[in-house]
Amino acid sequence: MIHFGSIDQACFLREYWQKKPLLIKQALPHFISPIAPEELAGLALEEGIESRLVIQQGAQDYQLRHGPFTEQDFMQLPEQNWTLLVQGMDKLIPEIHQLLTEFDFIPRWRLDDVMISYASKGGNVGPHYDHYDVFLLQAAGTRRWQITSQDCHPENYLSDVALRLMQEFKVEDEWVLEPGDMLYLPPKWGHHGVALDSECMTFSVGYRSYKAQELWDSFGDYLAEQTQDSTKSLTNNLAQAIYQDPNWQNTKPGEVPDSAWQHAQQQLLALAQDDRAMQAWFGRFATQLDEQSHQQLPDPLTPEEQADINQFQQALTQAERLERDPVCRFAYSRHPETGQVTLFINGSAWPVGDDMGAGVLMELANQPFYTSEQLIRWAKQRPVTQLLYELWCLQYVVFPDQEEQAECYEGEA
Repeated sequence: MIHFGSIDQACFLREYWQKKPLLIKQALPHFISPIAPEELAGLALEEGIESRLVIQQGAQDYQLRHGPFTEQDFMQLPEQNWTLLVQGMDKLIPEIHQLLTEFDFIPRWRLDDVMISYASKGGNVGPHYDHYDVFLLQAAGTRRWQITSQDCHPENYLSDVALRLMQEFKVEDEWVLEPGDMLYLPPKWGHHGVALDSECMTFSVGYRSYKAQELWDSFGDYLAEQTQDSTKSLTNNLAQAIYQDPNWQNTKPGEVPDSAWQHAQQQLLALAQDDRAMQAWFGRFATQLDEQSHQQLPDPLTPEEQADINQFQQALTQAERLERDPVCRFAYSRHPETGQVTLFINGSAWPVGDDMGAGVLMELANQPFYTSEQLIRWAKQRPVTQLLYELWCLQYVVFPDQEEQAECYEGEA
């Protein structure tokens, strides 16, 4: 659990989250990085893993390179002033995925990913600001952070630089972070971190940011899908309503009077105020995967690999635990009137019958793994077993014990 020092978690959420920065000394006391710099560099050699190198060559002169890299690339680096960054580490290293439980006071679907950076002495990525919330956990070595709330706008970017760096950076506060320390930054706060030694590793726990245009486009796509597919359970009559003209008295042939666009505005506002449609859409939106994550999804089991559901049910009663794939996004919402729970997985509302208990769906979404006690209980409920079986066939949930997985693979053979 994160130690917030002189404040508690509720105070952080109320007074700091998305409002102002907070230095949290020894947020995770005695923290030891589960990955070494050499292992991080090894991952940067692989295809399909997003990695970057940033090399500072002058006061405002930075070189950006994109991976995958080669061993020769690392051998040719200078002794100081460079940084390696690798994205999506929570999907690659189980111990880092487990680290995210420390941050479960923020819904997991808000999370983007965990980026890990290693920097030689003097290494940095330049002064910049982001549009998302981020926790900067010092995992090894030391780093000096400077922050500012001033001039965080596109007009303050350096020209002719591949990175979006701030030209003017007026330092308002400054700290040195040691292992276990953490800095929280809300969106649009300028920050500049410089490694003070060659052991510096920083874990950046970043959250998604949503532009209004992105929300609007996604909701429009959802409404179009609902109206075009007659099998959808939610039919939105408002989306199919026809635009109504205003009173045309005293208008010119080429005129668009205010009353015309105001009628259109009212129709759009009516759509946005449809709570049922909005709730059904946002659960899909919040759990949708980006292109990189889609590529990292596990391959479904082939028909030959799929066990009989009865054998799978037996495996549930004997398993120590069942784990969700770290790439998958699970979430749920509750109907404000009926209390009915909808389960969302990877951008879709998952089809479950009315006989599925709301508590089970909430447990599935709230927990990254499921204990033997839960599995024994669920194995006695056929609808739950069926749901878990479908998710296992897709490999959205897996048995971490390879022998248990192999037993299911054997099917009825």
